[in-house]
Amino acid sequence: MIPLGIIASQAASAGGGSLPPGATAFIDIKNGFYYSGGAERSVSDVMTGYDPSALTASGLFYDFNNLSNCPFAAGPLLSDFASALAAGCTIVFDLNQINPPYGFLMFLGDDVDYDASVNGISIEADWHTSDFGDVLIGNTDGLGSTGNHKLAVTLNRDVGGGNYEYAWSLDGGAADTQTVNYAASWTLATVAIGNDGTTDELLDNAYLRSITLYPAKLPADLPALTT
Repeated sequence: MIPLGIIASQAASAGGGSLPPGATAFIDIKNGFYYSGGAERSVSDVMTGYDPSALTASGLFYDFNNLSNCPFAAGPLLSDFASALAAGCTIVFDLNQINPPYGFLMFLGDDVDYDASVNGISIEADWHTSDFGDVLIGNTDGLGSTGNHKLAVTLNRDVGGGNYEYAWSLDGGAADTQTVNYAASWTLATVAIGNDGTTDELLDNAYLRSITLYPAKLPADLPALTT
């Protein structure tokens, strides 16, 4: 269902935009610009499982009661994420949280969803970012409040000596970091966007405006990406 104040003519379509400097992929839902796999794409090229009526001029609208809006990265975007995670990457989320934060901003797993996966990484709106091992970074309450937020999360950055760094920066804040002694070397099968691959952890009353994928950034570079 399109929320009050949004009409069908405002639904996002192919629009103007450009790839942010240094980015690999850019899903700019608010402006209807999608770039992945080295080229501009349509929304249906890069995502499946979304409700077209939830594409609005404010972003992709998530309502916990709208179970038909459970998007996944597809095609070139899924390939971009697979290559990026293996090499180490930074993901930047831009969203407007209407209700108090709830659910997953993203789940990356080696099977179809969180429950089926043996390996995975959860980036949550209302809790930490974590993997199925030792990683646990960020705030205990995630985004922490309603309103506009930008979150940058670095995954699997090789820092040498068999160690890999994770980092988390919210709204221009200094990055929280953690280093683990294992790589995310499993095969990526699923990137669930705004959910956990099921309908259990859908974002609730939030507009996801954009997602930007970069090669792994240094922790000191993350605040500038979220200001």
